[in-house]
Amino acid sequence: MSQLYLGVGVARSVLNLLRNRRSIRIFRPSEVSEDVLRLIIEAGVRAPTYLQSYTIIQVKDEGKREKLAKLCNEKIVRGASAILLICADLYRTRIMLDMLGHEHILRSDKHPVESILAVFDAALMVENMVIAAEALGLGSVILDCPLIECRRFSELFELPRGVSPLILLCIGERGEIPPLRPRLPIDQILHVDRYGEVSEERLKEYLEELERHMEVENYVRKYAGMDMRYLEYLRLKTELTNESKKVNDEILKFLKENLIKT
Repeated sequence: MSQLYLGVGVARSVLNLLRNRRSIRIFRPSEVSEDVLRLIIEAGVRAPTYLQSYTIIQVKDEGKREKLAKLCNEKIVRGASAILLICADLYRTRIMLDMLGHEHILRSDKHPVESILAVFDAALMVENMVIAAEALGLGSVILDCPLIECRRFSELFELPRGVSPLILLCIGERGEIPPLRPRLPIDQILHVDRYGEVSEERLKEYLEELERHMEVENYVRKYAGMDMRYLEYLRLKTELTNESKKVNDEILKFLKENLIKT
């Protein structure tokens, strides 16, 4: 009975960790020891993956950290104790498969499965690291600037062809305790046996709840320094403009050169 009770207790602790985790964008000045960071990375590589087609680059050089601050969110990058660049890596995977001595899929000019699963591998690994950091009492946040500024990141970190930067994982001691933010209703995410109907009414209710919550939290002012409501900010972030078209074209070109082969 004691072992069963212990197992239930651990399960509840893990579930509570998952249910209550939130992104931290403000960090206290502190250090994350190499031993702790190693534990987090070791937890990451235990994630279920296909070919482990990812690479982690720890950013320690102050000059590079300063360049990252200019490319990404300055406050978050400067405040984080540890910064990890996460990349999809088909370069190393290709070398590994070459060693098996066969005509493998990465020698082809089309390998959509390996391309997509490389991103999936990286995402699973990052999720494990995020939860490991949380379990160790640390906060974390994911930034998408490496993908948006893919060529600059590729040059800055001397990435070989076949390696594509995806995200920055910033880790540190929590400098804030933000509230849990609304999520899409489960009935709009979970379907049984077939794709169900999307309810615009339910989505409207969710957006209204999100707007109310972010207004109380003062989210846009706090994190983006802008005086606008959250849904207006969301429109701004996702608006199709000539500039966003240009950026997307550049990202797609880079990914076709380095990752996506269809």
